[in-house]
Amino acid sequence: MRMSNLDILSRDFWKDNRRFADLFNTVLYDGKQVILPEKLMEADSNLSGSIQTKKKEDVFVERRADLIRKFAGDSEYAIFLLENQSHIHYGMPLRVMMYDALGYREECAKKKRENKKNAVYANRDEFLSGMRKEERIHPVFTLVVYYGEKPWDGPRRLKDMMVDMPKWMEKSFNDYPMNLLEIRSSEHTFQNEDVSRLVYMIQHIYRKQIEEMKKECADVYVKKDVIKLAGVITENEEIIRYAEEHKEEEVLNMCEATKQWEEEIGRRNTNNIINMMGVRKEGEESLAPEEAIERLKTEGEAKGKAKGILEGRENEKIEIAEKMKAEGFDNALIEKLTGILLH
Repeated sequence: MRMSNLDILSRDFWKDNRRFADLFNTVLYDGKQVILPEKLMEADSNLSGSIQTKKKEDVFVERRADLIRKFAGDSEYAIFLLENQSHIHYGMPLRVMMYDALGYREECAKKKRENKKNAVYANRDEFLSGMRKEERIHPVFTLVVYYGEKPWDGPRRLKDMMVDMPKWMEKSFNDYPMNLLEIRSSEHTFQNEDVSRLVYMIQHIYRKQIEEMKKECADVYVKKDVIKLAGVITENEEIIRYAEEHKEEEVLNMCEATKQWEEEIGRRNTNNIINMMGVRKEGEESLAPEEAIERLKTEGEAKGKAKGILEGRENEKIEIAEKMKAEGFDNALIEKLTGILLH
């Protein structure tokens, strides 16, 4: 993936509080509208801090979250952290645990600094801990959004990273599950139109469901940043190019955005068939289907290579057409190159 572009575009996309709220409401709270966009506040994404060892040495841990928001709802406030992930990370639960721990540690450190400055300790225990008995910190919720095409086969909780443990040991193990959205296979129903369209496009591009998109999205217009982000996530150069060619437009037709992609797939399929026919000459980069057929016909008259494709046995032509259909070639292209009518 274009990592720099993906990092920038994904952060910009989720900075919209309506999208951010719908993402967390849908994935963490089953679609209940508990996080309100108008009550989300920006928060510092820098989670860096130092950890002091027993030898009084400071170990600096540097980490910047992709996006953090504070939400003041039923509680004083909670912290919601979004982590974008384009590749499978086999240590992700530990990484998430560290993000959350750094957030908690930073808040505790801030309270300790304030308490030390104001000398508000009530007893020795408060003085030694640096925090007062009644002080509380705010909950942190991290959501990992995975954009990759491959199924997530990494751990989903800390326990998945452990060696096998006997049942008696598992019972007392402090596990740490992580919140993960795997877009490629998500069945969530998002209420925000932009988020819903983004997930729809990513899934259909990965599955190469062009015909479904053409039927369902002929009159669907979406914001340009949705289309461009979908193109960058799926590494679809044709869709990225389409978005960049329409810089002045705020919304784009989803069906039109996939036309260049469809044409490119057609070209690739044609080239694959020509390669299968074995008629491309050395050093030849492209060859029109009609010329490939003519060469096959000529060679077939001399060498018999064209049997079952252009003239000769019908059963061989049918077999080739069936194999091409199983490989996902377009029906019109199959009919054109084999002469077999599929409907």
